[in-house]
Amino acid sequence: MRIAIRAGGTGTRLWPWSRSGRPKQFLPMFEGKSCVQMAYERFVGAGVVRPEDVYISVGSAHEALVRAHMPQVPEQNVIVEPAKMDTAAAIGLETVVVAGADADVIVASLGSDHYVEKPDQFVAALRAAEGFLRDNPGYLLAVGCEPTRVETNYGHIRKGRSLGESGGMCVYEASEFLEKPEPELARQYTVSGEYLWNANFFAWRAGTLMAQFEEFEPQMHSVFMELLEERDSGGFRSAVQAKYPGLKKIAIDYAVMEPASRKGRLAVLPVAMGWSDIGNWSSLTDAFSPDAQGNLLVGPARTIETSNSTIHVANSGRKIVATIGLKDMVVVDTEDALLVCPKELCGRVKELVQSLEKDPEGRQLI
Repeated sequence: MRIAIRAGGTGTRLWPWSRSGRPKQFLPMFEGKSCVQMAYERFVGAGVVRPEDVYISVGSAHEALVRAHMPQVPEQNVIVEPAKMDTAAAIGLETVVVAGADADVIVASLGSDHYVEKPDQFVAALRAAEGFLRDNPGYLLAVGCEPTRVETNYGHIRKGRSLGESGGMCVYEASEFLEKPEPELARQYTVSGEYLWNANFFAWRAGTLMAQFEEFEPQMHSVFMELLEERDSGGFRSAVQAKYPGLKKIAIDYAVMEPASRKGRLAVLPVAMGWSDIGNWSSLTDAFSPDAQGNLLVGPARTIETSNSTIHVANSGRKIVATIGLKDMVVVDTEDALLVCPKELCGRVKELVQSLEKDPEGRQLI
């Protein structure tokens, strides 16, 4: 197995801590380590793959950041996306680089900006996925997370018939691959016990994935084949820069996973690993335990009669942030921006960021 860690996101929902120049996956969240560093160490440290079999996929704006964070990753294993084109294009490019012309290479394509409470379960799931795909080459596989609550911010995967066991773990046919549901539908999914969260952790044989692109997105497939012809030449990076921005901008979910599930070609492997995508300020408590009042306090913060609130101070010039009587709120203080909003509206931070460019003094705010 070879692993491609996708690190091309912008992390706008954790603004103002996460910025365009240093998005969420590169922030020192875990005792000074970033999500990307934790992901690499998790797989290499457990012996799932050799160091030379780990690739990092990143946007051109953050290539230098990857090389600074991950000096142990070989230069040729950093896959640079010259334009932001969504996950279908990124995964197609990574497959060309990682597998080349070897259709039988098993590739695990994994997001980087997440938290995993039980990494041993994640590692076991990847090993089980590799075993399943060796015996069942015609399937794509998604690692699905057992839900712990009703959740409208994650896609859902419905477990269908059993496809057997691999590595002591059960694998199922994915009978439905669905995007983020409305609240009542999400409740029904969770209560039924038939649905898993889509964590955007995938594995497949390279040739099987490319066959899906050829069937469902033939124009994208044609470009990937053109890039494959240039893969081992000195002109590969130039070819990527010329052709990649012309690819269709679409998520892998819509381009491949949903149509493949309708054809019975998608498997799902459930795992209870305590996963969170740390998607916004409200969900940060999935990764970091709040105090007895439900507050998550980072940095110099003091509270009175404050509950279920997150106060994050990342401002070296700030002496203290103090609150009285707050409930279900988020306060984030950085050196050049202050965010205050109810937790229930944290999902709109991305919308706020889209409205920002520079402040009145010309400083970059995003």
